[in-house]
Amino acid sequence: MHIFYDDLKEYIINHDEKERLIPYYETLFQLESYPEMKELLTKYENSTYSIDYNEPDEFDEYSNGWLEIYEMNTPVTFTIELDIGQTQGNYCECKPDDEGYDSDKDCCGIDCDVHLPKVSIVKEVRMLDYEFQGYERDLWVLEEKWMTEHEKEILHKKKLEKVSSIEAQIEQLQKELEVVKLELIN
Repeated sequence: MHIFYDDLKEYIINHDEKERLIPYYETLFQLESYPEMKELLTKYENSTYSIDYNEPDEFDEYSNGWLEIYEMNTPVTFTIELDIGQTQGNYCECKPDDEGYDSDKDCCGIDCDVHLPKVSIVKEVRMLDYEFQGYERDLWVLEEKWMTEHEKEILHKKKLEKVSSIEAQIEQLQKELEVVKLELIN
């Protein structure tokens, strides 16, 4: 087993949300031999990447959060989105005397309605890490410029656009007026 899976298993076992995360571990483990996983597994093995779980947004009904696989001071981060898959199966009508019935789950777990875990792996590459060069006072001057010069430029541009629009309307109305006048004469 690859070290990534060992570390992820240990992380999940020690996490408060382990019941939520275990199905996603198993889904990821099914991907171990996929060529798309090679880069993540190789980078993880050859560096000191960390794993963090982030809970879903409060109103996100389609996510169980995400795992972030990162190494400080490197430009590559992997995000594993833990999504809730499409509903599969039919409405559960299992009974205790059905084969494979699990009394804890109140279900047989075969062909019953379920949202199976779905993962998406996103590779993020930080293109640039740059900090403003100058002093806070320099930012104050630039911010003031935004509030004066840039706003004036935008307002002037909007006024020019409005003038053009009104002129076009006047031209169109004059043409229509000419047509109506000709119709009155004829």
